[in-house]
Amino acid sequence: MKIIQMILVTAVLVTQAGKVLAQESSWSFYGGLGHIAFATAASVKVNGAEVRDGGASASSNNAMAFGVVYHFDEHWSAELALGLPPTTTLTGSGTLSSAGTLGKVKYGPAVLSVRYVFFKQSLVQPYIGAGINYTHVFSSQDGFVQGLKTRSAFGPVLQVGVSVPLKEHWSLVLDVKKIWASTTATGTLPALGGSSATADVRLDPLVSTVALSYRF
Repeated sequence: MKIIQMILVTAVLVTQAGKVLAQESSWSFYGGLGHIAFATAASVKVNGAEVRDGGASASSNNAMAFGVVYHFDEHWSAELALGLPPTTTLTGSGTLSSAGTLGKVKYGPAVLSVRYVFFKQSLVQPYIGAGINYTHVFSSQDGFVQGLKTRSAFGPVLQVGVSVPLKEHWSLVLDVKKIWASTTATGTLPALGGSSATADVRLDPLVSTVALSYRF
């Protein structure tokens, strides 16, 4: 009888252990392609005097995007989104359009956000989120502006997205993040006798990502 009881207890423990192992992990990882489109506005000063109607624009970029998500429960999760550092080209606009390329900036964006998922059991699972962005400037290349230095930037983030389960563990993720961020760029203008230049730039990028997600 004791042997039978031990066998039954062992069977129950194995069954429960199997159920625990079969449950989804709280962690998932995704990787894919991101597109960064800037909505740039700039105020430029030369030797402290504002250049009327002068501005700058930043070129859009494509880059590998990846991130990790921690799932608190069926609906709430936290996401850390990263990307391989792309390089954007700063170009003069308005009365500064003749200056051409002002310089280039290599940067790395990172977003930490909290998300809420709707309709967790459906075939399409939309979500919304909010968080904070930190964009780190790795390096700058001179153009019309010499000695170009650009400050790293913080800013708030709103996001919307949808996750489409494909098969066990795998999902297709479509995500859009709106970031509000500004920076300051400084340098000198050899074409203007070495005059100092300062630009207060609003970047406000829209980051769109298509990725595959794997939940452990």
